[in-house]
Amino acid sequence: MKLDYQKFPLIFNAYKPVGVSSFSVVHHFKKNLNYDFGKIGHFGTLDPFAEGVLMIGVQGAQRLNEYIHELLPKTYLATGIFGQKTTSGDHTGEIAQNQEINREFQIKSKEELENFLKEKFMGEYWQSPHSISATKFEGKRLYEHALSGRIITKDKVKREILDLTIVSYNYPELVFSVTVSSGTYVRSLFEEIAVITGGVGHLKNLKRTAIGENLSSASLTKEQWPVKENSFDLEKWGTPLDKALRLNRLILSQEQTAKYLQGQRMKVSEVECLLMSTDLPVASSLLFWVYNPDGHLLGLSKLEEGQYMAIFNLRLAILQLL
Repeated sequence: MKLDYQKFPLIFNAYKPVGVSSFSVVHHFKKNLNYDFGKIGHFGTLDPFAEGVLMIGVQGAQRLNEYIHELLPKTYLATGIFGQKTTSGDHTGEIAQNQEINREFQIKSKEELENFLKEKFMGEYWQSPHSISATKFEGKRLYEHALSGRIITKDKVKREILDLTIVSYNYPELVFSVTVSSGTYVRSLFEEIAVITGGVGHLKNLKRTAIGENLSSASLTKEQWPVKENSFDLEKWGTPLDKALRLNRLILSQEQTAKYLQGQRMKVSEVECLLMSTDLPVASSLLFWVYNPDGHLLGLSKLEEGQYMAIFNLRLAILQLL
């Protein structure tokens, strides 16, 4: 049976250019997708000065937002400049302080500096959100407080640095790739790198190259974004939910499918579970994509106390399949 992609929750891996807000990209998709797609939203903003992967969800895909945010690491390619601190932590802010890093770090090799930074930052990492960021405080974004002259310093929260690699180092410019847990601010990370080396610094460029397995090399460039007067291939450019988040799978019988859609729980011993290949890890061992006997995606389920519990199902997508 040919599936109607206009009725399925889909995620678009869009490439956000430099100088454009995340809201503007979402607004473009909202105005130019030529069908009734319901609600639309993104899965994690990017600052205007940054570029790269911006995941946009339609037709109920936003229900996956919290899981993508919590479970999928994000990878960035950043260029930092030592010696100048700015009000925003990037090149768009005003210069707030000048201070070179210590001479011993200026002359270190790329490998020496990488080893030093890995020892300091890899693993558990506590970070305060940048005072000019989208993090909320008292119902307002921190950058909104800053615009009104109120600089907020929030408590540090636990993050994780999963990988840190220096691509090139030619003082005062440092180019590095970093994979982090969601909620980590690379601007703040580089400011801390500058501090522990004895000086200050800010980001010159920032590119999000991946959210989990959703890569910037596969992103829709601006030239490929939908245009209202032109056709847009949803099957080609839209990513189904189970392709955006890698999880093990539950295959239900027809009778179990009906029970699942009614919100009934099912014992682990009653359901066939297909484990993904071990080449790549699943995002969570407690979450599962659920399918009917024909292999059509029904929704998301959670393992709890020896039973599978439905988190949400895709009613619009499955009405034609039952």
